[in-house]
Amino acid sequence: MRRQTGHSSAGIEAQARDNVARLLQTRYEAMNWVRRGVCLLNAAKFDEAADAFALARQLGSTDQSLPAYVSASLLGRGQAGAAAEQFARLAADMPGDTANRIRHALALWTDGRADEAIDALRAAVRDNPECAEVHFQLGTILAALERYEEAELRFTQAISIDRTHAQSLVSLALCCAVRESPAEALTHLQRAQAHRPHDANIGWLLANAAKAAQQRGLSVRMKPALVPHDSPEDRAGIEELSRIIEAEPDFVDAFLSIRNDAVDDGVFAMLLSTLQAALERQPEHAELHYHCGRVLDRLGRRGDAIDENEKAVALDPTFTRALIELGKLYHATDRTADATTRLEQAIKNGAEYADVYFLLGNLYRDQGRVGQAKSAYRRALALNAHYEAAQKALAELIV
Repeated sequence: MRRQTGHSSAGIEAQARDNVARLLQTRYEAMNWVRRGVCLLNAAKFDEAADAFALARQLGSTDQSLPAYVSASLLGRGQAGAAAEQFARLAADMPGDTANRIRHALALWTDGRADEAIDALRAAVRDNPECAEVHFQLGTILAALERYEEAELRFTQAISIDRTHAQSLVSLALCCAVRESPAEALTHLQRAQAHRPHDANIGWLLANAAKAAQQRGLSVRMKPALVPHDSPEDRAGIEELSRIIEAEPDFVDAFLSIRNDAVDDGVFAMLLSTLQAALERQPEHAELHYHCGRVLDRLGRRGDAIDENEKAVALDPTFTRALIELGKLYHATDRTADATTRLEQAIKNGAEYADVYFLLGNLYRDQGRVGQAKSAYRRALALNAHYEAAQKALAELIV
């Protein structure tokens, strides 16, 4: 099972691949600024920390997992991490119709009907007093109306129900700042940062709260949570991204086009998990095996990369991209005869590309098959008259 493709990726345009590469590089740059901000917090350099977090915010820092972030971006949802997280919480954690009642109240608020929105949320609190999200949403509207005292009570109640509710911790901290209590604000923000260390906005607020407390003559001691490196183990994100790549495997090209120094191996470990998840559903999908092999090669696992590409060719013996990949992998592992066979098969199946003939010419030359090497180089030059490496190789053989 495979869509027909040429030597280069035809499934998505170069611009789409560039967009994926750019979003990944931007995310890594943002995370690097967040990590720098945390280090500066540890060093009590609060002004510099605030600047670092501000740069991360400008880049669009998100605390979504890497696969979830990429999935959202590829689906055109952008960096909707907060909204996605909130609605996932509503869908998963709330009994009955509480989620719908919150949505209704927020719609009323958006429509300018603040009193009705508050009444709706108060009713929801009466019916479901142990729901942290209802208290949080009510507190948010009250704070927007500058009714800070009651808003603070709502945020406090939300946290007593769910100690990990980072948004309530942040909102409570802001209420404390309004009543000029920077020490309390700092405490709440430190707790929020511990739950969401990737979040540049929380880091920025924490740095500014620390600076304000210090300016008030308070002793500021903190040990912010370190930002963990991305793990490929976000199963929900992996599942969603795997379905995107299953439908359009050539998105893998976007990842593999990224420079080695732009991202760490975590990106490719995540991509490997994604492809493996897709292959669990479609083990007969030759193109997924091919892309899996390319990712394995990027991770330095050439033996496994060969195995995956051989599976692709076993499923589709005419799969020229996999045959070419095998030729390159065998050549890199000094299996000259195997490399030659696979490239000859690729050409037989239509891989009329100058670089393929050039590589085949090198293989023939290394085996002492000079006549065939000359023919391969000449064919490469017929396809690309300006192929300098082929010109040089042919000239060396003629001499």
